[in-house]
Amino acid sequence: MQLSFFISVFLCAFLNVVLAADARSSDPAVIMVPGAFHSPEVFEKVKRRLAQANYKFLDTVALPSVGHVVGRQPDIDAVKSVLYKHLNLGRDVVLVGNSYGCTVIGEAVKGAPRYSASSSSAVVAGPEARGRIISLVYLSGYIPTIQEVEHPETKQDIHHVSPALFNYHDNSGEVTADGDEDLPPQKAFYNFLPAKEADYWTSKLRFSSFNALNATATYLPYTGDFEVVYVIGSQDKSVPPAWAQTFIDQPGAKFTVEQLDADHVSMLSKPKEVTDLIVKYSRPFAHVRV
Repeated sequence: MQLSFFISVFLCAFLNVVLAADARSSDPAVIMVPGAFHSPEVFEKVKRRLAQANYKFLDTVALPSVGHVVGRQPDIDAVKSVLYKHLNLGRDVVLVGNSYGCTVIGEAVKGAPRYSASSSSAVVAGPEARGRIISLVYLSGYIPTIQEVEHPETKQDIHHVSPALFNYHDNSGEVTADGDEDLPPQKAFYNFLPAKEADYWTSKLRFSSFNALNATATYLPYTGDFEVVYVIGSQDKSVPPAWAQTFIDQPGAKFTVEQLDADHVSMLSKPKEVTDLIVKYSRPFAHVRV
C-alpha cells in the first residue's frame, strides 16, 4: 500500500518535471505591449510573422490607461495577468514594449522568476516548475530613470519632460497626441509609413491617462536583474536617438543596445526587423554580457 503510494507520488513529480522542461524547450511566450495612445493592433504585423516562425503563445495587451482615466497600476496588472498565465504553466517569456509600454513591462516583472542578465546561471524567484523571464525588448522606450526611482522626490512632472506632441487636458485628466502642429502623429509616430497608412493609424489614436503617464515608477529591470534590450529608432521623432542615449548612458544602466533604421512605432514600419530582434532575444543566455 505504502509502496504504491510513494510510486504514484514519484511518477506525478517526474511527470511535472518533464512537462515543465518540455514547456521551456519550446518557443517562449511573447507578450507585446503598445505605448500611450495606441491599441494592441499595432503589433498585428509582428504577431503574424512570429506565428509564421512557429511561435505558438502570442499575446498583446490593451492598456487600461488608453481611453480611460486611471493610474498606472491597472496597466501593470493587465500585463502581469497575462505574464503569470504563462509563467505558471512553465513557459518562458519575452516581453516587448513600445514607448510607454516599456515602462509598464518594466514594472510588471518586479519579483518575477528570471534568467540572470549577467551570468549563465538561472535565478529563480518561486517554484522550479514555473517559467522564467528571458528578456525585455524596449522599442523606443519612454522610460523612468534610475535617479527618479531611487530618489522619487527628484521626479519631474511630465508636463516638463514629455515630447511636445503631448497635449494636456488638465480638467479631464486626459492626454492626447496632437499638441504640436509642426509634429503631428503622422510625423511623430509614423514618419516611415506611406501617407495613407499614417493617416489611418492616426485616426485610431485615443487619449491616454495623465495619472498613468505621470506616475512614479517603483522598480527598474535594467540595472542588472534582467536582460533588457533597448532598440533605438534612428529616425524616431518622439524619442530621438540623442534622448534614447541618455537612458542608455545612465551610470548603473545595463542595456543591450540595438538600432533600427525606423520611426517610433517600428512594429508597423519595420515588422520583419522587429520580429527578427524578438527571435534573436528569445533564447536564454544567447546574449549574456561578460
